[in-house]
Parts: sequence; structure tokens; C-alpha cells
Amino acid sequence: GLDPDTAKPLEEDQYTGIDAAVMFYAQWCSNCHRFATVWDTIGQLLHAGTTESNLIMALFNCELNQKHTRLCDAAGVTHYPTLMFVGAGPYHDSDPITSAVFGSKASGPYGPTKLQRTVKFQGNLNIGDSVLDWIKAMRGLSTWYKWNHMEAGWLKGIRGLLSNPFRRKISRSKSENALPVGIPTGLFGGRTGKGAQGSIPTYALEKQLKTAQEKLDSVQNQLDETQLATTHAGYLIDSFLFPVTSNSTDAEGNLSKVPVDIFSIMNETGAWDASIQGSKVDSDDDVIILKSCLVDLTLDYCTRFSSKTTIDYLDGLGDLPNDEYPSFVEMEKQLRSLIEESEPYCAKFSTCYENGFLESEGCRPATCPFQNEVACRYVSACMSKSVQEEYRDALQKNAVDVGGDHEGRDS
Repeated sequence: GLDPDTAKPLEEDQYTGIDAAVMFYAQWCSNCHRFATVWDTIGQLLHAGTTESNLIMALFNCELNQKHTRLCDAAGVTHYPTLMFVGAGPYHDSDPITSAVFGSKASGPYGPTKLQRTVKFQGNLNIGDSVLDWIKAMRGLSTWYKWNHMEAGWLKGIRGLLSNPFRRKISRSKSENALPVGIPTGLFGGRTGKGAQGSIPTYALEKQLKTAQEKLDSVQNQLDETQLATTHAGYLIDSFLFPVTSNSTDAEGNLSKVPVDIFSIMNETGAWDASIQGSKVDSDDDVIILKSCLVDLTLDYCTRFSSKTTIDYLDGLGDLPNDEYPSFVEMEKQLRSLIEESEPYCAKFSTCYENGFLESEGCRPATCPFQNEVACRYVSACMSKSVQEEYRDALQKNAVDVGGDHEGRDS
């Protein structure tokens, strides 16, 4: 047994002489309410709560208050509802070999019990007969143990039957023949199980509210991320359709508007050498924002291009016979060659990024290096003020988060 105040095992765990079947539940648990009618019916069939049955069928609300929650945790309650039988003598719900192999699940899906003289129901709660048979079997084991170990052996029971076989059975009133009944009236809306679920205790309500708030926060975070992604996509589409332009004069002297080449701007402003200093990005750090945006969109385009090239290449291998199918090494070599031929800057971009965009390695092209003109328009979206403000906000947030992490570690 457990100390009701400390939830610690009692030093002397003595059998009181009465068996008990306990249903552990929570008031918010819909499965508990559905099973309550089955539990009530079983109690009536077994005449629970009478001296003749020597059985109490009880319910225990694990979330009535914190004391109840500690007791349920100490008893090993992990699911609602959980059924336990408390009787005489030990119950062995597993064996050493099975426990070594399956661990906590060796006893069944609800895990082993933590208390002496106690065993959990591991069957299907949807089958009421299985619960009824389980309680009968546990009562039988408890009675057998009492006959053999607690009542001077089984001969005492035999002598009691043979001492006076002609004696009349003394009838008792219902009140004299009653034990405490374990199903409180109206707890689950009456004995039919229908009706209101009852009031929820403050502790359980606070727990439900906390869980609901966590779910709401998670949904809100997902919504915020979706809105940011939608906004980002909208800015990119706008900048692609209506790019930032500059005046250009052709060989014949005609003036026209052409999209700004971001790679030429990167070289003019020295943005290739820009890096974030400290934990703040202000209006003077436009070159950092420009570089961050260009690296991000270039990586996105090159990743998409590499993925499409790989898919097209693999599709082309589908008709080859097995003896002509290339090895993984050959496929990697051929794919690398295809990417270098079609978009050479994508082939070297990862190396350029790792080495800080060294000019000697061709990492700082004077103009847009992509063979696909649409890709040049795509990365030039970084010239849009809306896109730049978006990256400024992201860099500031990231810098503050990183600064906070460093302060936490330093302290």
C-alpha cells in the first residue's frame, strides 16, 4: 500500500482481509465514462460491497488534486482508465526472462504494477466479459493464498464447512451485510452512465487549460511561419514581375530600363567581404543584408537546379538494360559533369561559401553567372526594398537570439 500523504510505500503492507478492484480515472476521460457502466454492471454481478463477496469495487480520481495525482504516479498509472486488483499474497505478472527481453512491456501494454499484492488488467477494456473473468480469477488466487498462508492452512476452511452442516444460514439485513460501495452515486451521471460528467476539479482544469494553451501556441507558431512564408513568396513574385531597374544606353544611343544586376552591385559595394558584427543589424549594414539575401536565393536556385537535373538524369536511365546501368560512382561523376556544364557557378558555389568567396577562385563574378536568365532575375529580387527589410528583420532576430545564448553561457 501507499501512504496517502507522502505517496511512499508503507513499511508494513498488511492485507486487511478484503479484496479490492480499483478503476483509476480522470473526470475528463471519455473512455472512463463509457467504461463506467460496464464497471457498475460487473459490480452488481459480483455483489461487490457485501460481506459475502468480500470484494470492494472502487473508483479513484487521479486528477482530483495533486495528492491524488502523486498517488496514481506512485501506483504506476499511465493510462485512463487503469484497472488494478488488490488481494492477498503476491501477484507475478511477468518472469525474469520476459522482463529482461521486453522490459516494462513484459507485463502487458499497461506496464507492471509498482505495489505489492497488486496486479493490473492488461486486456481489452471493450470486452466486459474479459474484465469480469479477470476479477474472478484474481479473487480465486487471493482466496487460495489466504487458505494456504493466512488462515492456518486450507484445513481450517474445510473444518468450518464440516463443523455443523445442518446449521441454518443466518440472514442479515442489507445494512449488516454491506461493505463500502466503490461507485459513488452520480459520479458518472447515475448507474446508467448517462448524464452530466460532473464538475471538474481546479487542479485537473488547470492541467487541461495548460495542455490546450500549449496546443494553441503550437498552432499559432505554425500559422506565423506560414504567413511569413506566404509574405516572402509574395515579395519574390512582385520583385520578379516588377524588378528594380536602372538606365542603360545601347550602342545606338537609345536609353532603356534594364533590371539591376545584383552581382555587379555586390562588387561595387564590397558586399562579398561583409559579415555580421555584434548583435545588431542597422541601416548601415545594407551590404550584409544584400550578401545574406544573395547567398540564400543562390543556394535555393542551385538546389532546385541540381534536384531537377538529377531527376531528369535518373528518368533517362529507366530504359537502359541492367548490364549498361552505371554504378553509383559513375552516376555521381556524370551528374557532376552535367551540373558543371549547365550551371558552372552552382557547381562551385558550396566551395565558394565555405572559403569566404575568394576572388581568385572565380567566386565573385562581375555579372550574373547563371546560364538561365530567369535565375538572374530571381536572385536580383534582393534589390527589392521589401525583400531587404524582410531579411533585416530576420538577421536582427537571429543576432539577438545568438547574443542571448552567448550571455547565458557566459553567466
